[in-house]
Amino acid sequence: MTASAVASDSLIAALASVTAVAIFLSVGLWIAVKRPGLGMILFFVLFAFAWRLASVLYIDVFGPIFSDQLASEIGPGVSALPIAMAQGIVVIALLFSFRWERVRQLVGPDESGLASWLPPGRFSLSDLAFLAVALFVVALWLELLIRGPIPLFAGIERFDYSRLHGGPLHHRLLEWGPMLAFQLGIFFSVPLLHNRPSDWRFGVLFGTLILYLFLAGHRFSSLYAYTSFFIMPLGAVLIGREARSPSLGEMLSRKILRWLAAAAVPLSLLIAAAVVYSYVVVRGEGGELLAKLSQRILVQQGEMWWMTFERVFLRGDWDGMLAAYKLFVDPFDPSRNSTMQFLMEQALPVVRAHFIIAQGSAYTGGWPEVFFELGGPVGGFVLVALSAIVFSEFMFLVTRCIVQERFATCFFLTPILFALSVTMVSGMVNSYIQVTFLFKVSVALVVYVTEDKWRSSLVLSPSISGPEKKATT
Repeated sequence: MTASAVASDSLIAALASVTAVAIFLSVGLWIAVKRPGLGMILFFVLFAFAWRLASVLYIDVFGPIFSDQLASEIGPGVSALPIAMAQGIVVIALLFSFRWERVRQLVGPDESGLASWLPPGRFSLSDLAFLAVALFVVALWLELLIRGPIPLFAGIERFDYSRLHGGPLHHRLLEWGPMLAFQLGIFFSVPLLHNRPSDWRFGVLFGTLILYLFLAGHRFSSLYAYTSFFIMPLGAVLIGREARSPSLGEMLSRKILRWLAAAAVPLSLLIAAAVVYSYVVVRGEGGELLAKLSQRILVQQGEMWWMTFERVFLRGDWDGMLAAYKLFVDPFDPSRNSTMQFLMEQALPVVRAHFIIAQGSAYTGGWPEVFFELGGPVGGFVLVALSAIVFSEFMFLVTRCIVQERFATCFFLTPILFALSVTMVSGMVNSYIQVTFLFKVSVALVVYVTEDKWRSSLVLSPSISGPEKKATT
């Protein structure tokens, strides 16, 4: 093959990758502008999708690029095409689940909220939730101040602090933090459904948790995850307002976007400071800061997908039975994400992969790699479609429960929401075969049915004065 032919093929591959990424990013931008409520609900997933896609495009266009973590060169190619198609399937499923004809059925024209059906004089659920979380947050800060050095000031890596100094409340926060942020977001935003101001007490609690994470040495990933789960209920409330009153919903949308824009500035500065401080002070890599950030931002997000693309799509080297065995039967560490362990074993010498995993670290990626490792270049898309349908329908269920103020169901759906969201970002699938996950699903189903019957009894009960007053006036 002549040099001109090689250059022509490379140009065509680059154009194909750029086109695929441009289409996906354009659709994502359209969702953010035209469907901001949906964009907030899906921010955790869509941001991760866009970042990975940009990284894969960088590898495709500017490769071969040396990867520090893989200790090898990767790219160029057209690896952006299949991952963009997989992400596009998810977006299509979400837009279908959240189509306007269905969204408008979330609320009735005279829906007045759960509070109007309850007899007066009862305790406020939001007050009780605020008191419980406030006590936890105060105890968390006291634990940080009493137990030992503050990681930010002592230059301690967050993993080392958790292992050597972190107390029981700190570990509970690491396990349940994003789910707690989701609950705070519910109580913060639900008053907006009834044209009342947001409950800023829960916003203050959330800000306090973010500051705690910053002092505890956490950087982008934690702050991004907590913020994403906090704004999910805000997006659901916005969708509910738009379904009830499009004009008022549009006004609320502009108001919320101004809030988010104002909050994004200090949060971005906090993240930037945390990242720079970690590299310069904690790790002592100030001289190589730009090179490290380049690897972190442009290479590490897409390198594991490139390895799967090369192995499965280019060489046809995949073994679904082996992947299933390593994912569900014999992972190196069953308590953690088996997907990344398997992918790292495939991409690295096994001894080195196990050493990194044993240190508590893992590379970035996992979705949609896991499905193509299981199903190959064709069956992988089928598995992606199935996961997209499950995820999109579940997100609509969560939105419905928030809009209709099914607080008990929302509480018990939260662990399932976290598991599904993490799967869409990191490909973690081994959690679904655990007995605890099946128990969580069963409990959530029982609570949903029980709460639904209880709400029906409130509506039909003659002792409830709210609906009767409406009927007689």
